[in-house]
Amino acid sequence: MLTAEYLVLEGAKALALPTNFGQQMTITENSSSDINWTSYDHKNAVWFSAKFSLYDFKSVETTDQAIAEKITKLLKGCARQDSEFLSQWKGQKVETHLDFNREWGLGTSSSLVYCIADWADVSPYQLIMDTFGGSGYDVACAGADGPILYSINDYAISIEEALFNPSFAKNLFFIYLGKKQNSQEEVERFKKTSKYIASDINEASGLTEAFNTCKNLTDFQKLMVEHEQLISRIINMPKIKQLSFSDFDGEIKSLGAWGGDFILAATLQSKEYVERYFMSKGLKDILTYDELILKRK
Repeated sequence: MLTAEYLVLEGAKALALPTNFGQQMTITENSSSDINWTSYDHKNAVWFSAKFSLYDFKSVETTDQAIAEKITKLLKGCARQDSEFLSQWKGQKVETHLDFNREWGLGTSSSLVYCIADWADVSPYQLIMDTFGGSGYDVACAGADGPILYSINDYAISIEEALFNPSFAKNLFFIYLGKKQNSQEEVERFKKTSKYIASDINEASGLTEAFNTCKNLTDFQKLMVEHEQLISRIINMPKIKQLSFSDFDGEIKSLGAWGGDFILAATLQSKEYVERYFMSKGLKDILTYDELILKRK
């Protein structure tokens, strides 16, 4: 999410950028009486496995009970939307494959929601609202073919194709901070502690529109500063540049839940400068705009 983080929960319009990385799921019927589940990471190593009962979708055995319970919740959510889902008592072999480091926080859960909803032929947005909560923007990204404008008001979801296709993409870099955030916990913290007024929602939406149509790097950097100031005041957290990268030659913006996952850096300096700067801070996962972001064809 490039803009309106946190405030998208209150109706602000957000600019969201789907990534080139994702998650695939394959399902095969078999003669067993269970759902046999195996999840592979970006190196094709198994990072999770479980066996679920077709009767109540609860795990019979698993390598991680917490993850198994989340999958159970999703399967039950699908059955609530469509009572015929997996009602034929046919065993299933399910495999999921990530093509990104799952520590990056690029949507392991949201892409799984999208995949499971597609399997069950139910609404992924209803499924996320019935299970994990949140704005649902990341589920929208899982099914998008390029940047989108996303908003939600009283559970009415609006998804539009965004114009965003910066001519200055070579000046934009994404850096993983090495501290994966728990989105659900951050949403709860925002709801309990944040202070905002209606004009803040309108300001965030206005900034989204400005980002979407921005034509040059100078204006883009100014928008980054404005956006950071707005969110910093509302959630009462310091801006990431002020906190950790004050000597960076350019502007830096938090993405998604503040304090973890990725940041965006915008600079006139070279790729070599960016890599040297952030690697000196112990950060090694540095991606260009073209490497990370999915462009609409």
